[in-house]
Amino acid sequence: MKQPQKALLIVESPTKAQTIRRLLNDEKYEVIASNGHIRDLPEKEKGLSIQKSEEGYTFTPKYVLLPGKEKIVQQIQGELKKAKEVWLATDEDREGEAIAWHLCQTLNIDPHQSVRITFHEITRKALLHALKHPRPINQDLVNAQQARRILDRIVGYEISPLLWRVFSHERKQSALSAGRVQSVALRLIVERERAIANFHPTAKPAAEVLLQTHPPFKATLIQPELVSLSQALSLLEKLRGKSLRVAKLEKKLRRRGPLPPFITSTLQQEALRRLGFSLQRTMRAAQNLYEKGLITYMRTDSTHLAPEALEAIHAAIRGRYGEEAIQSRKWEEKKVRHAQEAHEAIRPTDPSVEEAGESPDEQRLYKLIWQRTLACQMQDALYEETQVILTSSSADIEPLQFEAKGRILTRPGFLQLYGHTEDQEEEADLPLLHIGQELSWKEVRIWEKFSSPPPRYTEGSLVRELEERGIGRPSTYAPILETLFKRDYIKREQVRMDRPSYQEIILYPSGKTEKNRHFPPPELQKNKLVPTALGMRVVDFLIAHFSDIMDYEFTARVEAELDQIAGSELDWQTMLSKFYTHFTAELTQAQKAKDGFQHRLIGYDPVSGKPVSFHTGRNGVFLALGEKGDPLYRTVSVPTSLAPEAITLEKALYLLSFPRTIGTYEESPITLHYGPYGYYIKHKEKNYALLTGMSPFSLSLEEAIQIIQAKKESSRQSQLIRSFPEAQIEILQGRFGPYIRYPGGICSLTKGINPLTLTAEECQKIITSQQARKRKKPTPSKSLKRKR
Repeated sequence: MKQPQKALLIVESPTKAQTIRRLLNDEKYEVIASNGHIRDLPEKEKGLSIQKSEEGYTFTPKYVLLPGKEKIVQQIQGELKKAKEVWLATDEDREGEAIAWHLCQTLNIDPHQSVRITFHEITRKALLHALKHPRPINQDLVNAQQARRILDRIVGYEISPLLWRVFSHERKQSALSAGRVQSVALRLIVERERAIANFHPTAKPAAEVLLQTHPPFKATLIQPELVSLSQALSLLEKLRGKSLRVAKLEKKLRRRGPLPPFITSTLQQEALRRLGFSLQRTMRAAQNLYEKGLITYMRTDSTHLAPEALEAIHAAIRGRYGEEAIQSRKWEEKKVRHAQEAHEAIRPTDPSVEEAGESPDEQRLYKLIWQRTLACQMQDALYEETQVILTSSSADIEPLQFEAKGRILTRPGFLQLYGHTEDQEEEADLPLLHIGQELSWKEVRIWEKFSSPPPRYTEGSLVRELEERGIGRPSTYAPILETLFKRDYIKREQVRMDRPSYQEIILYPSGKTEKNRHFPPPELQKNKLVPTALGMRVVDFLIAHFSDIMDYEFTARVEAELDQIAGSELDWQTMLSKFYTHFTAELTQAQKAKDGFQHRLIGYDPVSGKPVSFHTGRNGVFLALGEKGDPLYRTVSVPTSLAPEAITLEKALYLLSFPRTIGTYEESPITLHYGPYGYYIKHKEKNYALLTGMSPFSLSLEEAIQIIQAKKESSRQSQLIRSFPEAQIEILQGRFGPYIRYPGGICSLTKGINPLTLTAEECQKIITSQQARKRKKPTPSKSLKRKR
């Protein structure tokens, strides 16, 4: 008996094919996977034919069958001969449309026929709906994808060889590359690193008072504005013998709503923050969840939820928390500059399923998506917020205003599912107070607050920055970052950030005043994106010679033009011709000027008359005074924080003056040096890194002495366990264990004694006991005389 002909569904993934086969469970359909793209531009050549005419340039891509795809194509062709009809069911974005178009070109399928079906979730209902509403291939979407691919190929294949020649001294120069979005993302990271290196913190005084209430609470001085520690001390010393009055007490009910459901970029950011997933790891797990039919399509910029999805979400909330927990919301479309073609947020296909996925990554990511989806349709969290204003109660001192805020959670709402995040932390509640109440204070603290440098990017914050600037697409961010790591342009590091020492003054009602200088430990920042020296040099070269390619707004305009192509508002050949005309002019100039980037004369030393020149070498960029062969020829490395085009003759001569003497301290010179890890001073054969906010170009002797003292104090603080100043006794951690130091010497602590619980009296007993033992110790007997 002749077998009935089947309809052939072609998808791009074996997992997706397996899921669709299971959902349809119908002998009328044969599902087969293409394993992604089957055609693309050749890997080892440009693969473009570019013809110039009076109207401009015309571009013809030369697509080839990808290596290893021959058997897959043969298999699909075999199934196609047996099929009564064919459906191309690749993903619904531009990339999926291009895969479907390439399948048509390779398999001789007419793209103008209704052969294309799309769906944003892999469920039986969505599949059956799509099969009833096929359409032709959208050529505008295909042309937008082709234009993007050709743009990236032109930039990569024209600029990368130039980088190889410019940086031929690099050990891995053949691995260097440039990219239309990749290089702009690298520029953001480099510029942020230089902004941090050139940042100089400024100090501003702050003050707070600790009130003697039950429970005690702190209030911050808000009026008048403090300008210096001396002014703050003079002002607040007058509070002694005075109380503070409650001048204002205001309670308000505040609402906090949930965040919208996930789109691609917010999923990437939240998975990094909550789960510690890299972008690549997040997208890999999301792709698997989508292909298994567990979540909707993961490449989307829409926060919209379909009506039937809302009904299912509300039912899931109702079953867990009751009807009163539901607060229906329709999220406004996120204003993304270059939207994807998908039309719904990332959500579970079945909101009643709380846990799903096979691997641990899939399970954790699914749980995060499930929680966010249900939370966005739950009640607001309610807080009771209290604001208290305290004023000085005496008329004979300048009016002072202190502010304290408290907040308690009265209704958790969505927080019972999605939990607290860093920006939703509760503040401590305040004690019961009333207007006019007089409050005594326990201490007033005055200290220096320093401004902070801009934070280094993490993968999540870089994605947010790129998205806000309209550069690239969320679906491309993961491969872009992967390329930057692969090219050794950036590293993911734990960064040690020094924090400046600060002064603190504590006032007590009794008249006692404490003055301290604190040396806070360095702040360790995890998973920060840090550019390498190579990455910085590549950015400097590209900015110098390809200003348009490296311009943020230009890159965003290209994305807008690609959207116009997708919307049938712009011809793709016209857009490419306009871009290429300007690009070739910049490329020609860069090829002529490449030697000038590697070596250039800056000027002449006015004292010796010798040339001062800039060079790029194996170990980075450096300056030279004189010519090679000159006995007095000298070089110095250029700090990575300094862009090559910013090096003037004055700056070059200053850098060549290192190492230089700052002054003398403790009868030994202090010299300033520049090394692989930045500027440092040297004193008595010991090296000291510069403190945060200190500039090597204006470092004074007083600042250098402060660096040395800060290091010694920091070292002492790290060893100190307990201190009893009145008894002049300290308990310290030594190389061989804890010990006691006193004016007459030191004594070790025997095993079993806890140094953290010792009192001054107990320390004195230990000292006295050890001194007594030393006195009773017999003198060694004289050695016997040697026999003659």
